[in-house]
Amino acid sequence: MNEPNERAMQESLKRYLQKAGDSPERAEAYIHFYQLAARNGIVPFRYARLAEEYTDDYFADTGVAQADKAWYYERGIPTFKTGWYGLTKENYNDYISDFDFYSPKNYSKNSLLIKWFDYKLTTYYVLSAFRDAMPRHYFFIENGAMIPMDAGLQRYGTADDVLSILQKEPIVLKSCVGGHGKGFFKIEAADGGYLINSEKTDENGVKALLASLDHYLLTAFGIPHKVFRDACGAQSFAVLRTVSVFDKTDGPQITAIMLRLGTAATGLVSDYDGCIYCGVDLETGRLFRPLLRSGDAEGIIRRKDAKFHPDTGADLEALTLPRLQELKDLVKRVCAHLAMTPYLVMDIIPTDTGFQILEINSHGQVRNLEPFFPFRKNKYNLRAFETRDW
Repeated sequence: MNEPNERAMQESLKRYLQKAGDSPERAEAYIHFYQLAARNGIVPFRYARLAEEYTDDYFADTGVAQADKAWYYERGIPTFKTGWYGLTKENYNDYISDFDFYSPKNYSKNSLLIKWFDYKLTTYYVLSAFRDAMPRHYFFIENGAMIPMDAGLQRYGTADDVLSILQKEPIVLKSCVGGHGKGFFKIEAADGGYLINSEKTDENGVKALLASLDHYLLTAFGIPHKVFRDACGAQSFAVLRTVSVFDKTDGPQITAIMLRLGTAATGLVSDYDGCIYCGVDLETGRLFRPLLRSGDAEGIIRRKDAKFHPDTGADLEALTLPRLQELKDLVKRVCAHLAMTPYLVMDIIPTDTGFQILEINSHGQVRNLEPFFPFRKNKYNLRAFETRDW
C-alpha cells in the first residue's frame, strides 16, 4: 500500500476544483479516489488522472446508482464503462482494470524507451526507416524559427516558404508534446486567403501563428481515403488506431484496430463529442458496431449507436477499410522494428495511396478500443501485460 504525498494531492485537488467547481462533496470524493489509486499501487503520476476521472464518474449519471458504484471503483473500473463497453458484473474481467493498466509493472515494459514516443520529433527519427509511411515533415519550429526537416532546404525556412507550400497542399501544425488534438492547427489556402482550423484569415494571420509557435512540427495534411470522404463529408477526418504486441515467441501481432470518423459536430480533432468510433474486423476490414461519442461535459464517455452517419446518412457498417493487408503489414513491420517496446498504440491515416503514421504511444489508452476488442480476451495482450481477475 502506498501513501500519497499530501502536498501533491492538495495541489492536484486545487487544479481539479478550479475546473470542475469547488464543492466539499467533490473535494471529499477526489481525495478518496486519489487515495484509492495510491492504495492500489498505480504509478504515482497517474494518481491525479484516476482521481479526476472517478470523481467525474461518481457525480455523473452513468446508469449505475451511486450506492452501487463503489463495487466497480474498488476493482479499478469507472462506471461509464458499463454503458460504453456493455461491461457487467459477469463479464468485467474481460476488460483491463485501471489498477493493472497503470501498474508500475506494466509501465516498466518500455522503461526509459518511452521517451521515444513522448516527443513527436523523436518519434519521427525513430521511424526514419518508415518515412514513406508518414506525412511529409517540412519543419521543426522552435521559438518561431523553422528548422528544415524534409523541406528540401539547406537553410532555415521562412513564412514565405510555408505560404508557397500552401499553394500546393494543406499543412498541419502540431505540438511535439501532448495529444487529443491539443495545439492542433490545419492551414489551407482558400478563396485568395487562408483558413486556420476553418476560420478565415490572411497572410499576416498565418505568419503571426507561425511566429508564435515553439516545439511544433509542420507537416503535410493527410487526406483520408475517398471511401471515408464520401461517407462522412469531404472535411471530416478518418484516423485508425491500432494496437500491436511484439510477442517473445510469435513475433509481431495486431490485437485491435479501430477507426475514428468525424462529423460536422467534431470539427478537426478526434476523441471528443460527436466523434464516431468503429471496430475494424481484423480479417476482412469491415467496419462494425459504430458508436457516436458524447459525455465530455461530464468528464465521462457515453455512446449512441451510429449505424448511419448523422450528416450524410451513409451506412457505416457497409464500409470496408481499403488495403487492409497493407495496413497489417505496415503495423507488424513497425512492431518488429521496435521490438524492445513491445506494446504499441499507433494513430494512422488511411489515404487514397496507402497509410500515414501520425504518432505512436507506448502506453496508449485502450478505453476507446475495448467496446470492440476487450483487452483481456486476447492472449497476446495478456502476455504483454500483467493483469488479474478482480
